[in-house]
Amino acid sequence: MEFQTTDDVLTIFLSGRIKADNASAVDAELSKIIKSNPSNALVLDATDLEYIASAGLRVLMKCRKASKKNVAIQNVSKAVFDVLEMTGFTKLFEVSKKPREIPIDGCPQVGMGLSSKVYRLDPETIVKVYDRKVPFYKISREIDLAKKAFVLGVPTAISYDLVNVDGAYGVVFEMIADATAVGDALQANDCRNFDEIMKKFATLLKTLHQTEATKDSGLPSIKGTWLDWAKGMSAYYTQDEYDMLRRLIEEIPDRNTLVHCDFHAGNTLYQDGEVVVIDMADFGFGHPVFDFAAGSFHKTMRHGENFQRSLNLSEENILRFWNTLLEMYFETKDRTRLDEIDQTFHAFALLRGALFPMKHVQISPEARQFHIDNARKNFFPQFDWCMKQTARLKTIL
Repeated sequence: MEFQTTDDVLTIFLSGRIKADNASAVDAELSKIIKSNPSNALVLDATDLEYIASAGLRVLMKCRKASKKNVAIQNVSKAVFDVLEMTGFTKLFEVSKKPREIPIDGCPQVGMGLSSKVYRLDPETIVKVYDRKVPFYKISREIDLAKKAFVLGVPTAISYDLVNVDGAYGVVFEMIADATAVGDALQANDCRNFDEIMKKFATLLKTLHQTEATKDSGLPSIKGTWLDWAKGMSAYYTQDEYDMLRRLIEEIPDRNTLVHCDFHAGNTLYQDGEVVVIDMADFGFGHPVFDFAAGSFHKTMRHGENFQRSLNLSEENILRFWNTLLEMYFETKDRTRLDEIDQTFHAFALLRGALFPMKHVQISPEARQFHIDNARKNFFPQFDWCMKQTARLKTIL
């Protein structure tokens, strides 16, 4: 039985038919997996579950009793959903049906990130198709966060449907006619409108950082998100290395203002002269440095073709993007001051790089090891210097 753990969520993949002759074996496998991950929230993925009998339902009840948190059953077929609904299990579990399938043959690609690609379905709608390794709960959370961001006044596309695209999850967005990725807009016409678009990009980011999250907003703490990533990486780092990750994150000053956590030219759109956000996977509240850590990290990784594709920018323009953003956000061209700001943000870019495999859980083992080795080469040896940069945040932001 296959399973995976990400961000303190244990996902177990059910398959085939669960009935009287195999229920005991299924129960034993599930119990073993759950006992080895006792503190994780439990998700049962029923994508490949064809049938469940009363004996299988008893197995589900045992799972519910064994798990210390709520149990969700996702990607349920109509036949299985009917059984769960008829027996009252939809009131005991968080049950979600398998999404409808849509084709994207012939649809132009209009955006790309490290975890997804965006296609235009028609003049008014797009679909964001996720990498198959991105967990379902992350996608559901992004839909929820996008709605909360929209209520708070953030210019984000409205998501209204979860779909299946050739075996991968997708989210359909509306109200984005004639939109293109910010990266493509920046580079269009030999970058003729680069500074004009960057001004709007920087203004929107600054507006986010000046907007407070209300107590009833339901948004997550980005510091908490990063601490969860650090905990997830403890399986790959030594105890001392994990402690350094945790200490630096905890040292970041607390704020209750909005943070996107991955605000870049590849996951934002340019529509009718305005910047629109389409990636809300890690949206929440916290210190603005969480956003600048991402930008500085992208500058550091600008030589990589994957990052150039995901940002929709050339290597040269990734650097130009970052330098222009700092100038416009901080409203200065003083090179000495900008270099000091850049250096401070670099410390947190190193931290983000060390956490990268948990933000992007779908990357290959080779890519994960690359970022671990890079952290051991560049972040941990400079840990004391990175800690000193937290004091400078108070004078910068």
